[in-house]
Amino acid sequence: MTTKVDISNMALSLIGADSITSFEENTSTARRIKTVYSTSVKALLRLHPFQCATKRIKLSPISTQPEFGYTYQFQLPDDLIRIINANTENYVVETDRLLSNQSTLNLVYVFHNTNEETYDSLFIETLVLYLAYKISKAITGSQGTSESYYMQCQEIIKQA
Repeated sequence: MTTKVDISNMALSLIGADSITSFEENTSTARRIKTVYSTSVKALLRLHPFQCATKRIKLSPISTQPEFGYTYQFQLPDDLIRIINANTENYVVETDRLLSNQSTLNLVYVFHNTNEETYDSLFIETLVLYLAYKISKAITGSQGTSESYYMQCQEIIKQA
């Protein structure tokens, strides 16, 4: 079973830092990793549509029509990170709504997957490197090492 702490400890091990037992422990390392963990997951999911975080749903329009420019408006899912496909090229996203002239939409999207047990190995590897990039300078003092982790992370995303 893979957890946030397991993934965080992989990143901490990579940079030579002490491991943690919980995000709630009273250490600077736990506070640092807790601060960047969730935003790092979201950032990586925004960069690439990893299969462990894709969903598909049918959207029906809400009762309120847009003021102008489009015929229909759809409520976007709360867990949406990035749209992959909306079965139309003619749409715009405004805050939490999608506007289109299509009466129904088949939406394929990247969602904010918070269940680490469902992460695939490539996403975990990328997340470990990204976390190492985010916290290494603060812990090790080395900017060069931090940038190296980021470059490695980018290479994995290219391969994915």
